Amino acid sequence: MTLYIVISLLVGLLLGQRFKVLILLPAIALILMLTIGTGIVRPDALWAIVVMAVGTVASLQIGYLVGIAIRRCPGQPSARHCVSGPIASATARTLTQPST
Repeated sequence: MTLYIVISLLVGLLLGQRFKVLILLPAIALILMLTIGTGIVRPDALWAIVVMAVGTVASLQIGYLVGIAIRRCPGQPSARHCVSGPIASATARTLTQPST
């Protein structure tokens, strides 16, 4: 079960690096089919199949979020530099302008 969770975490990281959030729908469907199929082939109890499926789906989503964070701020030492948008631009301008 741990192997499935680690693999789905790594797959989520890769998906987060390259794709938008809608890629999670087919990825979750595929992972659910694989984990449920594996649980049926191995004579696991129903609760073990459910726990394995929930764990792999949650791991995929966590990996996707971490992948987005890595894509958003590669190599930045602090999270303050990772923010963008009009509010962050205005804040950066006020921080860089000398006070009078």
